Amino acid sequence: WEPSLQFEEGIEKTVRWYLENQEWLDNVTSGDYQQYYQRMYGN
Repeated sequence: WEPSLQFEEGIEKTVRWYLENQEWLDNVTSGDYQQYYQRMYGN
């Protein structure tokens, strides 16, 4: 296995993606998503 990006480029792209997708991040980290996940995949 070989990385397709250098570390610096990869981390920059990752941070940029999170900044450009703040709404997705907010939804995933909110209690609503946790409740949904528990309903769908609970014990």
